[in-house]
Amino acid sequence: MTPGDALEASVDTCPGCHGTGWTQVGGGAQSFDTVIDGRLFRQPAYAVRLCGECGLYFKSLTLSAAELTAYYRMLDSAPFEVDGRFPTDRLLLRRLASLPDRATVLDFGCSTGRILKPHTSRLHCFGVEPNAAAAAVAASRGIAVTTEAELWQSERRFDAILLTDVYEHLTDPVPLMEQLARRLAPRGWLALVTGNGDAIGHRERLAEYWYFRLPGHVLMVSERHLRWLTGRLDLALEEIHRCSHYDQPLHYRLKQHAQAFAYHRFRLSPRGLAARVMRAIPRVRKAERWPSAPAFTCGEDHIVAFYQRS
Repeated sequence: MTPGDALEASVDTCPGCHGTGWTQVGGGAQSFDTVIDGRLFRQPAYAVRLCGECGLYFKSLTLSAAELTAYYRMLDSAPFEVDGRFPTDRLLLRRLASLPDRATVLDFGCSTGRILKPHTSRLHCFGVEPNAAAAAVAASRGIAVTTEAELWQSERRFDAILLTDVYEHLTDPVPLMEQLARRLAPRGWLALVTGNGDAIGHRERLAEYWYFRLPGHVLMVSERHLRWLTGRLDLALEEIHRCSHYDQPLHYRLKQHAQAFAYHRFRLSPRGLAARVMRAIPRVRKAERWPSAPAFTCGEDHIVAFYQRS
């Protein structure tokens, strides 16, 4: 990653393998702004590239490292404090329930400790979290919050490690994965939860997909990338689960499907019969003027991968 100006960075090599053999997937996406407590963060216009070596999807332009750091420090964790509404959490909780009492678990990027909090009374729970407010909540729930530097200096080994909704934020993810893999105890497992770029329909507008319309999301994995990681981590890829990140009520799912159909139909065949019919419906014809694809959060666009130490 090479710096552009103080606010953005051009990504010319794959963040995963640092190769240059990538191809662009579909068209580009417009820039967008995100405001947190009056602070403006501007994602520059970008395209999505797919690495031919390791199978990683990544943005061609991102916020600079300094801007990303400021964004994470200011990000409010409250919207993610929703028990039971994340299908990915349920997969992790079932796996955590199978651990014996007093097993040692690390949640790297634990936020407020939402995932580990049901297990703090029977497991030794540790967390790393750079957002001070979220880390304080996690500590109050019985999670031993440590810094990344302290973690690497220690000799502690873990029976399980969680990396949940973190991978997509990393501009150089593999060194962290290698460090975490080395911290696994014999027969320990590592859970990676992140967005699955393979699951996104309308490939020609992948850059507009909601997952990339967040300033901190700089990449998405493919299943090929998950398998490529096994060689770097010296771990076995034990399980892959495909699911949505959110449980959405039926009326919300129907609305999202209708919005997505209208938006993409206007762009695929603007002179077709379906487009002409939709223009006659006041609330539907607005989709023709939307600058980017509407949020579609009810698809199976997430993946939960479990890696095992032999």
